[in-house]
Amino acid sequence: MFDGSVKHINVEQSINFVFEVCKEDSAKEKESVVEGEYKCSICKLKFGTNEELQAHLRAPGLPDIVTGAYEIKKNIKSSSKEKSRPDQTDETTKNENKKQSIPAFKQSIDKNDASILIEATVPSTFNGKRIKWLCRQQGSCSMSSFPTSKYLQSKSQCEEAIKKGRIFVNRQVALDSSRIVVEGDIVSLVKEYQPPKDTVLTNDDHGVKIVREIFSKYDLGNTIIVAYKPVGIRCFGSFSPNTLEMIVQKKVSSSIGITNICTHPVSKIDTGCSGLCVLAVGGVLKIDTMALNNSLKVLYTFTALVHGHPPEEWKRGVYVQVPTEGLRQWKRQKTNQQESIEQKEKDANDVDSVSKSVTATSTEIDLDDDALFIQCHDSLTVEGEQKISTLTIQSRFDDGRLSNVISYVLRKLSYPVVNDRFSKREYSAFPRRMKNIIKQKVCIGCYQLNIEYEGESTIVKIDIHKRTQCSFWRKDGNLAG
Repeated sequence: MFDGSVKHINVEQSINFVFEVCKEDSAKEKESVVEGEYKCSICKLKFGTNEELQAHLRAPGLPDIVTGAYEIKKNIKSSSKEKSRPDQTDETTKNENKKQSIPAFKQSIDKNDASILIEATVPSTFNGKRIKWLCRQQGSCSMSSFPTSKYLQSKSQCEEAIKKGRIFVNRQVALDSSRIVVEGDIVSLVKEYQPPKDTVLTNDDHGVKIVREIFSKYDLGNTIIVAYKPVGIRCFGSFSPNTLEMIVQKKVSSSIGITNICTHPVSKIDTGCSGLCVLAVGGVLKIDTMALNNSLKVLYTFTALVHGHPPEEWKRGVYVQVPTEGLRQWKRQKTNQQESIEQKEKDANDVDSVSKSVTATSTEIDLDDDALFIQCHDSLTVEGEQKISTLTIQSRFDDGRLSNVISYVLRKLSYPVVNDRFSKREYSAFPRRMKNIIKQKVCIGCYQLNIEYEGESTIVKIDIHKRTQCSFWRKDGNLAG
């Protein structure tokens, strides 16, 4: 009965089972028919009418047209539960099976629960087609279009709609993308389920946590919020509700009961780096950033796991001037060949000049002058003669992506951060079990802040991630060489 493309069925390495109807089974089948029970002698499924049984025997591999594949699953589950729990009532079993099979949708369309977008009857030209192929047909020279293609125009959209329970066949939800429809079936597409407004979403903060609130001594001052930002969250931006700025604004407004508040991120930590960030929260009026910069100073302390063993003087601490020129973040668009050659030569000269200027010195440099203070706390040699070290980097520099700047400086000093995208060769030499723990995580994060606000100092710190510590790799898995 199947009428479709051969690509839809893969029969490679399949096994054919041939069943023979015995005389005893046929005799029992006749007895069951006399008693009013229509049961298949092969798979022992019961049907309400003889027409349903005969349709099942003609095509046993197809989903049942009237009852549906999920009705069959429900019968199997209920029969197994009846055997295991003989004292349980049929009504309780039906309710439990209905909750387990389809949690968000009912098996029949209810006008109060689902809003139908479009509904159509399967014509004879689409007899025997699969539901995921049918719903996206926009018309061709041989076949006409199907009405659901107005909303579902690709294979992925059809599969997603079926997965979410938005497609019904004969008023029964169809969660099988390989479901085959026949002429006369009614296909319905309903609106996507939206939770009620009062429903509290548990994952709307995306892992952002407010660690500390520092209140102003003056009534007109701003409240300083220290929040933990996981990897994948952008600090700035009101274009999306998933940025750190909007998430903290929502958290604070819900806690104090005021919707008209203004937030201003002070920290500019990269999206791919986790750690502590500072934000200023004010009233309805826009935050005065100039006055905020005069009253607020933040010292960031990053912890990183790097390749190699730094010199002995790094244990006492060294200073590095942050390069402010030659760090072009985005490639310019090429206009012609001559200009692109000139631009490449200019970029190469800039990189060489920046590389020469990145040097570590024991002479003290004021951190307010865009400098880094780097200190080595521990070193370890893992098996395979690979060397790693744990460093802390302190800086007040916050005019750009600070984690990116630190990784760039350490890379120029020949101590790249573990799992930095420019140190793939060093990372590939690690033992397999060490790489399985690190995975795709860059081993750097901001775990301590020294905040000076309106003349008062506050230290905020959280637990340092274990993958940045040599002590963890020394104890775990016997990686020490």
